[in-house]
Amino acid sequence: MATLVLIHGAFTGGWIWGRTARALSKLGHEVYRPTLTGCGERSHLLRPDIVLTMHVEDVAQLLFHEDLDRVVLVGHGYGAMIASAVAHRHSGKVGGVVRLDGVVPERGAVYMNVAGRTGGRVSSGYDDSDWLVPPPPTENFGIECRELARWLSVRLQSFPRSCLSASYPYGPRDRALPGVYLRTTGLEDPAIEAQAAAAALSGMKLEELPTGPLPMLTNPGRLAKTLDAAVQNMSLAAESPRGRRASAGVRKHCLKK
Repeated sequence: MATLVLIHGAFTGGWIWGRTARALSKLGHEVYRPTLTGCGERSHLLRPDIVLTMHVEDVAQLLFHEDLDRVVLVGHGYGAMIASAVAHRHSGKVGGVVRLDGVVPERGAVYMNVAGRTGGRVSSGYDDSDWLVPPPPTENFGIECRELARWLSVRLQSFPRSCLSASYPYGPRDRALPGVYLRTTGLEDPAIEAQAAAAALSGMKLEELPTGPLPMLTNPGRLAKTLDAAVQNMSLAAESPRGRRASAGVRKHCLKK
C-alpha cells in the first residue's frame, strides 16, 4: 500500500490523528503523524521564534531520516500549508497531497488572511500584540459528544501567531503533483469554501465529507477509507512501502559486510 504523512493543524498535535492512523494501518498503509515544533508532546519547545519554515523543516527531516519516498502528505487546516511547502521543496519524495479543509497557498499568502478567523477556527478574543494565539473553544468544532469535547479541550494549545501571520515563501511546484481536496460539511465556512473552489480550479479532485470539521476525531474510520480511496486514485498504492523495503534491504546487506 502507500505511505501517508499526516500533518496536523494549528492548536493540536500529531495526537489528533491517532484513531485515523490506526484505521489506515488496518487498511495496510504505513502511517506517520509528526508533531510540529512547539505543539502537542513537543510543547516544551514552544517559543516566540518559531516560524512557518521551521514547521516545514520538521516534516522534511522526517522524510529524510525515515527514508521516505513517494509519500502522500495529508494536511489539515494550517497543516495543508506545510504540506504544500514540503511538496514544493521535496517534490521528488512526494507522490501526492491531500488537503483537508486546508488552504491552497500562493506565494505571499498569509494563512490567517486566506483561511480567515472562521476557516482557521481562530478565537476572536486574542490580542494582536501577543505572540501566542489561544485555541478556540471546542464548540467551534461542532463536536456533539460531550466526552470527546472534554477530551479535546484539555489538549488544545496556544499556537505561535508568527506562523499564522507569516507570508508563504514558496512557489506552486506542489500543484504539479496529484492532489485531492477534502471539504468537510456541517458548519458553514466561506473562507474554506473559497479554498475548495480554488483547489478545484487548479485541477485537484474535490470531495465532500459530511463529518464536521474534525473527522479524524469524530469519524476516523470514514476519513481513513476516504484517504485510502484518494491514494488509489493517485495510483500510489503499493509503491512507497515496497521502495522502502528495498532500500532497507540494501542497508542491511551493507551492514552485514
